[in-house]
Amino acid sequence: MKILIIGTSGTGKTYLANEFGKKGVNAFDADEIDGLHGWYNWKRERVRFPDNAGPEFLENHEFLWDKKFLEDFLKQYKDVYFFGNSGNVLEVKDLFDKVYFLDVPEEVIVERLDHHSRENPMGQTDYQKQKVIEWQRYTEKIAKEMKAETINGALSAEEIFNLIVK
Repeated sequence: MKILIIGTSGTGKTYLANEFGKKGVNAFDADEIDGLHGWYNWKRERVRFPDNAGPEFLENHEFLWDKKFLEDFLKQYKDVYFFGNSGNVLEVKDLFDKVYFLDVPEEVIVERLDHHSRENPMGQTDYQKQKVIEWQRYTEKIAKEMKAETINGALSAEEIFNLIVK
């Protein structure tokens, strides 16, 4: 079964992918798959994510997945737990058998974005944090449209594993 777990930056996707992997399942953080994703302008031309991206960049670009790349990647696995999110997640949902949404309180997202161990550059500035919160609200709407099952993302990795890997 191919499972997609969505949420914005700070919802725990990277951590959960690592924890699921430790339990011996095929679990991947989409951000760590070279060739899958990138930032694009409205003409769908790939651009580099600038350090401390502000309103000018974030209002005029989107983070997208390459559907063909993802399709080829997923074909390698019978069962996979895929953690990530993109501006075109609705376009790729048909590649998955089930979708989950990580629902995390806004204050927890901000705490996680501020955590010293975080390596992802998104969410470092106050403006980026505001955008992440907006995107989480939008992702929740998308999740409902996708009929995704909501999971409390503030639960432990063990609890989330037990809910998803039944």
